[in-house]
Amino acid sequence: MSEKKNIVIKVKYPTPGNITGKPVSAPGVITEWNFKRIGLALGSVLLILMTLFYFTDSDDQKSDTSTQLALPEQPAEIKSQPDKVVNIPEKPELDINKVVARSQLTSEIEKNEPVDSLKLPLKIGKKETLWIYYFVELKGMEGKTVYHEWWLNGNLVSRKKVNISANPWRTASKQLITYTTNNDWVVRLVDESRNKLNEKSFNLKLK
Repeated sequence: MSEKKNIVIKVKYPTPGNITGKPVSAPGVITEWNFKRIGLALGSVLLILMTLFYFTDSDDQKSDTSTQLALPEQPAEIKSQPDKVVNIPEKPELDINKVVARSQLTSEIEKNEPVDSLKLPLKIGKKETLWIYYFVELKGMEGKTVYHEWWLNGNLVSRKKVNISANPWRTASKQLITYTTNNDWVVRLVDESRNKLNEKSFNLKLK
């Protein structure tokens, strides 16, 4: 008869308070990041913030514009006021009564002086001609310009320019006179602005 063999398995349990051997490490935690989902979430948040900022800024601009349109326009004198008021001296008005010291019609000028004073009306023959001089002495006109104008029946016959370079100043112009049907002559002194400073009128009479 065959002999029976028994197999004995021994299990050794650690007793409390007497644990031997290497310590068992705690289970580790492994974290996996889903970067695609995180990127989508961040993009969505950024898009929402940009949309809110855009609409908020647009509302502020509209509010500012409406406020500016509602303000009344200020008058020009309030908008721009000069820092300093400069007083420009006014040009003194010309005293005509003090400008012309002498004036007369004469038949000749000698040494810048009239030789006589013509008696009016002037007597002249139909085929006769006369030279008539208009003499004027001026004061306070140094550096200015005047004109002698000769008019016949309302028409300008001649105009002579006179530059004044001293004070007082004597000047004269002459005009050749002939007899016509209408002989209303006027000779006058005017300044550069055509202001009349002096005037002489005369007529002709047949001899």
